[in-house]
Amino acid sequence: MNLRFLIKSAFAIGLTLALTDLLTNILYGEKTSLVLNSIKLIFYDFGIAALIVLVLSPFSLLLSELHFLVGKSLIYTIGFIVLLASLLLNKYYATTHLTLGSDLYGYSISDIKMIVSTSSDVSVLSFWPIFLFVGVFIAAFKFLIIKEKQKIWFGTFLLLAIGFCTFESFSKKPVQSNLSFFLKDSLAYLQSSKSAKTVTWDTTNPYPLLRDNNKTEDLLGKYLNLKPTKPNILMIVVEGLGRDFSGDNAEYPGFTPFLDSLANQSLSWTNFVSNAGRSFGALPSILGSLPFGKNGFLDLETLPDHISLINQLKKSNYKTAYFEGGDADFDRKLKYLNHEGMESIVDDNNYGTEYKKSTSKDGFSWGYPDSEIFRKALNDIKPIEQPRFDLILTISNHEPFVFNDKEKFMAMAEEKLINSNMSGNKKSVLNKHKDIIAALLYTDASIKEFLTKYKSNSNYENTIFIITGDHRLVPIPQKDEICRYHVPLIIHSPMLIKSEKFKGISSHMDIMPSILALINNKYGEKRMDKVPWIGTGLSESLEFNNQKDIPLSRYKGAVKDFVSGNKFLSDKTLYEIDEKFELSEISDGDDFDKIENKLAQFQRINNYVTQNNKIIPANLAFKKSNSQYFTKEQLVIIDKHLKAKAEEDPFMIAREVAFKKQYDEALLLCNYIIKDSPNHFDCRTLKGRIYAWNGDFENAETEFKGVIDRSPRYKDAYSAILDLYWWNDKPQKAKELAKKAKENINDDADFQKSVKMAMARFDKSI
Repeated sequence: MNLRFLIKSAFAIGLTLALTDLLTNILYGEKTSLVLNSIKLIFYDFGIAALIVLVLSPFSLLLSELHFLVGKSLIYTIGFIVLLASLLLNKYYATTHLTLGSDLYGYSISDIKMIVSTSSDVSVLSFWPIFLFVGVFIAAFKFLIIKEKQKIWFGTFLLLAIGFCTFESFSKKPVQSNLSFFLKDSLAYLQSSKSAKTVTWDTTNPYPLLRDNNKTEDLLGKYLNLKPTKPNILMIVVEGLGRDFSGDNAEYPGFTPFLDSLANQSLSWTNFVSNAGRSFGALPSILGSLPFGKNGFLDLETLPDHISLINQLKKSNYKTAYFEGGDADFDRKLKYLNHEGMESIVDDNNYGTEYKKSTSKDGFSWGYPDSEIFRKALNDIKPIEQPRFDLILTISNHEPFVFNDKEKFMAMAEEKLINSNMSGNKKSVLNKHKDIIAALLYTDASIKEFLTKYKSNSNYENTIFIITGDHRLVPIPQKDEICRYHVPLIIHSPMLIKSEKFKGISSHMDIMPSILALINNKYGEKRMDKVPWIGTGLSESLEFNNQKDIPLSRYKGAVKDFVSGNKFLSDKTLYEIDEKFELSEISDGDDFDKIENKLAQFQRINNYVTQNNKIIPANLAFKKSNSQYFTKEQLVIIDKHLKAKAEEDPFMIAREVAFKKQYDEALLLCNYIIKDSPNHFDCRTLKGRIYAWNGDFENAETEFKGVIDRSPRYKDAYSAILDLYWWNDKPQKAKELAKKAKENINDDADFQKSVKMAMARFDKSI
């Protein structure tokens, strides 16, 4: 192995990286400085390639002592891995218009598979750049020739490229590829994780979030003519609903006509932000005004002591219910909702045959589309003696954008685009994403139909409706760094005295404090003296201003953005927010240092309180009696079975242990799995069978019935409980269960046949 081979390797890797990044930049990058960025990117990629070969050279030379091909193979292999990683990251950016960073580590393998499979741009054909550039990579290594006299010139070029990379690393806004961003962000994530474990705190102030509950005034009570009985609260969190597409001065107006009209008859906040750029952060922020933890609050293995809107409203005698069309287990929402004591949880396991799922061309489905979710909610939300809190999470405004009557809404989107007064450039952008604006129109129409029909519910006159987006939808390019967080907030009610538009900045974390201030102030409920909320209540300013500090989590594992007053800090760059909620970069050293210190302080507090259970003292927190905790001895047993087989499905391991008749350990494994995945019905059914094998009829029946209640179409639970009734001679119970099976799964002839066969074992007299 010689110097020419190393130079050739660096050029082959650099050339391929530069070509793939150049194509991505031309097709999907910013058009304003395309030429300059492209030139910089070419130098940058050659510098990265040269650095890779430089680092590998000693190892490659050592291996070449065994055989020269072994030494070369190391560089070939690492070069190919780097290229493949770059191509996949560029593919992600082309699909989502977002660079992938440490958020990758916040998702499980199954979550990643699900997210990737939902992309509207995932097919064998869509991966043509990967096949093309792998071919270029092989050809470059095979056909690129560097003569002895040329190596000094090629080598000099590579040294200059390394120098450029070094210089750029100290730049305020360095040029970077998707690959370099991923590597830098991953390194920062690992460093922050390491420092988070060693964070200490002043023991004289062990609960740094805890403060006197005197910062939230009853803003809502000033605008509502409330009735003697507590109001019902119905909250709709709309997937992907950003202010870019809804409300006054929207970047892409006209695609939420009903919500735009409703906002004009309501209390609305035009400068409102979600606290997270992805869905994972919506519920903890809205319902708990909570910190984020390492990878999002819901991802914490054991939830720290805290309080939430759900459990506080339950203290005030509210009936609580949650509705969504997908799997509530995704992003661990179900774990959180169960912990807070949400009484009724409807997700894709609870819909009957009269409801229709939406599926993409390849058969993937997030679940039931928005019109079906609202139809289910209308059916289930019944007037009762006590007040209600109902939370609805929509789903359709998300890739792969499949929903009922899609052709109809695509035609509407086409017509609105043709008649729109938007600039040609904006129309060009939306023409590439008609399915997205069609989804917006569909969701808007679904909300309109829901609220129109809800007027016939006797609850209507005493209901407060709260509508917000969880974050701005991803695939359409963002105009700036803050617009991914910019979402509408609309509060509507028949009890509204007058409509109003508030221009002060608020966030999701301010919703819960304002709702509880209303309940406490108007209905004499005892207000907590101390609270750990990050939010302080919704702004009542009619002029643009902000007195709040608002932390923002871009994605799992990245609390990097911060709003303080009318300033916004993002990636070491300070911006000023204007009245149109647009950004302009500023260079105020004092403000930059002040806000950077605030962000760093919040990051420390966030790590400390979530890792050390210091959000709120235990005596002030909501405690759920059936929360699952494990002793050190139990964790040793769990590790014994799961650690050595980390790549295997934990459920299959638990089943294997059960088949060996190690019932206590199998039950322990089941409880461990269910703790984080409450909807793991295979595991719950196995747990019921273990109880049955142990002769514990009561617990076995409870477990099986619980599965059927949560998932009325889960067939294995019916088979298991029919076996239980046969073994314990319960023919009447079996008859009742068979009737329920016929009602819930009437569209499966084979299953009904199996039920009849199971029933045939009992006395014919039943």
